[in-house]
Amino acid sequence: MRNWCAALAMGALLALPLCAQQKNSGADGDTANAAEKSRASSKAVAAQGLLALPVTPRPTPFPGPAAAADTRPPGTLVPRYEFSAMYDYINFAPGDPFANFNSHGGSGSFTYNASKWLGLTGEFGGYRFDRDLFPLTGSSTPVSGGFVTYLFGPRLNWRKFDHFVPFGEFLVGGATGGTELIGTATQSAFAMAAGGGVDMVLTKNLAWRVAQLDYLMTSFSGSAVTATGRQNNFRAGTGLVLRFGIPNPPPPPNHPPVAACSVSPASVFAGSGDSVAVHVNASDPDNDPLTYSYTVTGGAVDGTGPEARWNSSGVGVGSYTVNVKVDDGKGGTASCAADIKVEEKPNHPPTAALSIERSPILPGERTGITCHGSDPDNDPLTYSYTTTGGQIVGSGSSVQFDATTLQPGSYDVKCTVNDGRGGTADSSANVQVKEPPQIKQLEAKLALHSIYFPTAQPTVAKPTGGLLPSQEVTLDTLASDFKQYLTYRPDAHLILEGHADIRGAKDYNVKLSERRVERTKSYLVEKGVPADHLETRAFGFEKNMTSEEVKQLIEADADLTPAEKQKILKNLLTVRLANNRRVDVTLSTTGEQSVRRFPFSAKDALTLLSRSGGETPKKKTTAPAPAKKAKP
Repeated sequence: MRNWCAALAMGALLALPLCAQQKNSGADGDTANAAEKSRASSKAVAAQGLLALPVTPRPTPFPGPAAAADTRPPGTLVPRYEFSAMYDYINFAPGDPFANFNSHGGSGSFTYNASKWLGLTGEFGGYRFDRDLFPLTGSSTPVSGGFVTYLFGPRLNWRKFDHFVPFGEFLVGGATGGTELIGTATQSAFAMAAGGGVDMVLTKNLAWRVAQLDYLMTSFSGSAVTATGRQNNFRAGTGLVLRFGIPNPPPPPNHPPVAACSVSPASVFAGSGDSVAVHVNASDPDNDPLTYSYTVTGGAVDGTGPEARWNSSGVGVGSYTVNVKVDDGKGGTASCAADIKVEEKPNHPPTAALSIERSPILPGERTGITCHGSDPDNDPLTYSYTTTGGQIVGSGSSVQFDATTLQPGSYDVKCTVNDGRGGTADSSANVQVKEPPQIKQLEAKLALHSIYFPTAQPTVAKPTGGLLPSQEVTLDTLASDFKQYLTYRPDAHLILEGHADIRGAKDYNVKLSERRVERTKSYLVEKGVPADHLETRAFGFEKNMTSEEVKQLIEADADLTPAEKQKILKNLLTVRLANNRRVDVTLSTTGEQSVRRFPFSAKDALTLLSRSGGETPKKKTTAPAPAKKAKP
C-alpha cells in the first residue's frame, strides 16, 4: 500500500510542471508574445530619460529576411534517436511468505522514434539488493544478490508542450537472477514493464527524465519466491536522456515580389504602326534581384526589363493583353497584366431595305425575301435574319420564308446588315399567313360521333374487347378525317370522355369508363392517330343523360319513323342505360362535341341495347322488350 501511495504522490508532482505550462499558455498567450511585450516595455522605459533624443524613423517598405536560427520549442522537436542513462529503484515482491525488498541499480535504453508519437525502445538494466530469507533458511541474516532485465517494446510520446514530453511504454523481454533471488540456480524468465514518465527537455539534445514509473512483472520460479511463478514489482527511476537526429529547422520563407503594370497610351488605331510603352513597377520584400518576362496575346514586345514597348504592326482591331511575370529567382513570382485596344478608324454604317416577294401565303408555303444592303465605305456586308415564326431558308441578301407548321397570323421578318467594322443596319417587313380554306371544310366534315359500348364492356380480363363493328366504322371515319386535319392544325387534340350507366358502384363505373376511353384511344392509334394528340377522361355515371334528354334525342332522330319512336319510348329505361354507355369526342381547337345519336338501325344495335351485355337474338322490331333483371 505504501508503494502505491508513493507512486500517486510522484505522479502528482510530475503533473505540476505540465499544468503550470498549460495555465501559462492559456492565460498570458505564448512565450514569444510575452517576451515581445517585455521588450516593448523596457524600450518604453529607456526612452523616458530626460536627455534622450527622439529616434528618427527609417523607411522600411518590407521586413527584412527572417533569421535562420532554430526558435522551435525543444519539447516539440522529434529526435530520431534517444539514449538514456537511469538510476532505478525497484520494490521487488517475491510473494508470500517472503517480504518485499528494495533493489537499486541502473538501466540504459535506446529509442528509435519512427514518428512524432511512436518510438521503439530497447532497455537493459542491472540491480543489487539485500533481502531476508528467513522463511526458507530460518535465519534473519540478510543475503545480497542481483538480477538484470532486458526489455523491448513500443513507446508513445505526447509532444505537445514546450519543455515537457510525457510518455507511456509497454516493454516485454526477460530477466535473469541468481540463487539469492530465486533460491535455486541462476534462472532466466519472462519479464514485462508497463508504465510511463515525463522528460523535461533542457536543450534540444539533452533532457532530464524527471521520473519514470513502471509496473515490472517477472515470472521467476524457485524456493525463494512465491509458488505462483509471478512477481508484481514496482519500479521508479530518474536520469538523463541524450537526443540525436533532430531535423534541421526549415529555411526562412521566401517572400514573393509584388508588381503592377501600366501602358501608355491605352489605345491605338489599326494600321498606324504606333508603339505603346509598357511600365512594370515591381519590388521584392527580400531585396532579391528580379527578372522580367513578357507574353502578349497579339503583336510583339521589345525589352526584358521593367520598361518595354509593344509594337502594333500587323495586328487587327481588338483588345490585346500584355502579361508580365516577375521572378525573384527563389521560387517567388508575381504577375500583372495590362490591356491595349486597337481601334478601327471611324466607320460609316451601311443601309438596309427589306422586301417581301408575296404576302399573304398559306401554311406550308414559301415566299421570297430580299434584303438590299449598301455601304458608304464599300465594306463587304454580311446578312442575318430573325423572325417571330417560321424559318428562314438560305443565306445572303436573298432568302426564303418557310411557313411550314405555322398557324394563321402575322409574322415579322428582320434583316440585319453588318459591315464587319461595327456598323449595322436593320430593316423589317411583315408576312401574313392566312388560314387555308380546307380547314373550315375539314372542321365541317370532321365526323364527331359518340361511340357506344355493350353492358360491362370492355372487361378487366379483356380490355381490348367491347368495340362492335358499327362503332369501329365510326372510328375509322374519325381517324381518317382527324389525320388530315392535323396537317393544317398540328396542335389539335381529340378529348375522349368515357361514361357508364348508373348500375353498379361508383368505383366500378369509373374504372369501366376508363377502359372504354382507353379502348377507343388504342383503336384510333392503330389507325394512325398520334397518341399524344388524344386525351382521355373518365366520369363513370357522374354525367349520365336523364330520361328527358334521351327522349328528346329519340324524338329528334330523323332516321326513325313515328312508329319506331313509339316502340323505343316504351323501353325508355333500357334505351337511357344504353345511351349512357358511351364515349364522347370533343375537338380541342373548336370545342365541338360529338353528336349523341344511338345507332338503332345498326346490325349490332340489340347487343348495344342489351342490359345483360350478352348477344341477343335479332328481332323484327327495333326496340327490345323491357328486361326482367338488371345487371351492371
